[in-house]
Amino acid sequence: MRIKTYSSDLSAKSWQVIKNILPVKRKSKWDLSEIVNAIFYLTKNGCVWRDIPGEFPPWQTVYWYYRQWVKDGTWDNINRLLIANNRMMEDKEWQPTTAIIDSQTTKNTSTST
Repeated sequence: MRIKTYSSDLSAKSWQVIKNILPVKRKSKWDLSEIVNAIFYLTKNGCVWRDIPGEFPPWQTVYWYYRQWVKDGTWDNINRLLIANNRMMEDKEWQPTTAIIDSQTTKNTSTST
């Protein structure tokens, strides 16, 4: 159990939402929530795998789980589940129904109509 917390750490409520969709194919000495937190730390801070703080599981272990979850689609499922959960907490539909594209932000040529 680590003592230091990071802004990228999952809340206990978010962990409860996703823990049941994580495939567990082998017994690990590392807590899956710590592996997920290490992946979130890496993506938030934009560091390389070897620069994950020593308070997390070894970077090789974190990378192994990340690659497995990317290959089998688990990581996409986690993303969808957290987005849907966040939208429902804000009293919105779980999936967006409207998209707005602002034409003022796109570059145009002088000859386009």
